Amino acid sequence: MHYSFHTHIDPQAMDQFVITSNQNSLFQCSPWTKIKTSWDSLLTGVTDDMGTLVATALVLIRKMPLGTTLFYVPRGPVMDYSNSELVEFMLEQLETLAREHHAIALRFDPSVLSRKYSYKERSEDHPYQNQQVIDLLKSCGAVHRGFTVRIEESTQPRFNAEMDVTQDYREHLEHKTLKCIRASEHKGIEVLQGPEYLHDFATAMHYTEVRKKVALRNEDYFRNMMEVYGDHSICMVSILNFPRQIERLNASIAEHQAKLAGPLSKKEKTQETQSLANDQKELEKLQEDYKREQQDQVITCGILAVYNEGLMELLYMGNNPDYLRMYSSYLLYAKCLDICAEKGISHCSFGGVEGTLDDGLTLFKSNWLMNVEEYIGEFNIILNPLMYKAFDELYPKLLKKAAQLRGKEN
Repeated sequence: MHYSFHTHIDPQAMDQFVITSNQNSLFQCSPWTKIKTSWDSLLTGVTDDMGTLVATALVLIRKMPLGTTLFYVPRGPVMDYSNSELVEFMLEQLETLAREHHAIALRFDPSVLSRKYSYKERSEDHPYQNQQVIDLLKSCGAVHRGFTVRIEESTQPRFNAEMDVTQDYREHLEHKTLKCIRASEHKGIEVLQGPEYLHDFATAMHYTEVRKKVALRNEDYFRNMMEVYGDHSICMVSILNFPRQIERLNASIAEHQAKLAGPLSKKEKTQETQSLANDQKELEKLQEDYKREQQDQVITCGILAVYNEGLMELLYMGNNPDYLRMYSSYLLYAKCLDICAEKGISHCSFGGVEGTLDDGLTLFKSNWLMNVEEYIGEFNIILNPLMYKAFDELYPKLLKKAAQLRGKEN
């Protein structure tokens, strides 16, 4: 088989190839180059004798000191990793291209899984797969970073949380999750969707920045993302309107009191008494919040997602820490999954998680029929050992420190 390498693949052809592959990733589709504006980029690919596209790689190029660069292929290249001839050709061509751009390394982390299992079965034995792919990449001169566990140990998290979405997914959710969704609606949380709520979403993200004392993305970044993905983006915020919810609670309290005044069984009386007490307690808390806020409504949560025909990525979510009791995040997750079901999107990614699978964010994601995806990991073809070593050791620390400093400024 004769292969040909191309450095400027047609974006539509590339996107179609990625989306219809078993390695579908938004980070390997052409719109991602318009998100990573601080990087240069190339859409590369390989065709066979018939001119058919058989491999692609969206390459991000980071400018480095002394005229050098870093080549990075996030969740790629996309190709048949059982075809050793194709894999060797693609990596040879990418390495040659990287050398032409004075790259210190060619870094990539294929969208190839080593394991996938239900979160509920995380303690069971799950054999590793695709060791032959790791061996093949090593034989091509790539250094495997290994089976990392912490998010900070690699450029992209090796552990990812996802859900396989079906039309009837709500029927399979745990009782606790459904209860939280209903509780959020009962507590008066309203969901607003559309690009016009981008500023409100950025406000929700700022709550997270303050809580974690780090700087995340700013509103301009989110606006660009919405513009790039257009109809394939989702911006949702949840709000709490104090006057409306106070009115609802007063009506609910009056209804419970009226029922308690009539004939009831012992069980019914117990239930009504408990519901009345819950509403009275919530009303008292809500009135305190209303007085403190001195405005009719507050933003309780926000979420931003993007998607293609087969995959949705829930990229960012921010929570107002003063209103966690409203379970707004449950309601927004459910709304996004509803869109997946409506559009026939079967794969919803919740994003990277710590490999320990025991942190708070992972525990929240585990409420959603969550599967754990473990990728085979990150690889580097090192072209400038001295500069690469300095970059690999110092750069992540500098990024983390800069984010912390910006967070303190906020």
